[in-house]
Amino acid sequence: MASAGAQYGHLHQLLMQLKEVQDQLARGPRQIQARQARTVEAEKHLVLKETELKEARATVDRKNLDLRSKEAHLADLQGKLNQAASNREFDIIRGQMDADRAAKAVLEDEILEWLDRVDAHQQEVAEARKKIQEATEEVRRFATDFEQKADEFRSQEQRLQTEIAEAEKIIPPEIKPQYRRLIDTYGAEGMASSQNGVCNQCYVNLTSQNKVQLNSGTLLFCSVCGRLLYPPE
Repeated sequence: MASAGAQYGHLHQLLMQLKEVQDQLARGPRQIQARQARTVEAEKHLVLKETELKEARATVDRKNLDLRSKEAHLADLQGKLNQAASNREFDIIRGQMDADRAAKAVLEDEILEWLDRVDAHQQEVAEARKKIQEATEEVRRFATDFEQKADEFRSQEQRLQTEIAEAEKIIPPEIKPQYRRLIDTYGAEGMASSQNGVCNQCYVNLTSQNKVQLNSGTLLFCSVCGRLLYPPE
């Protein structure tokens, strides 16, 4: 028959395995939510880039209207220049035309610059849509993979809970309520081994009397961290 220390160690190991399995079950939904959050952020980024593209196109349209207006004004001035009645009037109109041509050249340069921006924004929109597609696919793939693993985790959880219930029969009835409170509060960390004469939860050295008690098979609660100490194997 296994020693008391070995039996309590086995119970402690089962509790730690249960914690790991339950952590895996809890971690999956959190990881799915984190991936869904990245999808939401990618969608927000797409909206921003689409807005920038829309504004850039609107700017190009406005500047094209200004350019057509400037060209119409130049044509009108050209007609007036052809009908100028004096050199002074001719010089005034030609000066206005020179100014309009300079403004027209500036507009043309600005339109080319904004067309480059439109191209850049279109590329950014395409990349943002691709990221959404990738993030959505990652959520779907991870969720499917986790659900497949979750069935095995739930099976392990059920098996461990059954084994733990059986292993807990070694706990003396008089300390069972306190043991239960510790496990409900701290999980597997509600127990601590006393290997090497220390509490392996808070690493405080045990007194000689405590060591003797534990070696005799008596359970103790650590005076510092309150964990249930069990004998070394």
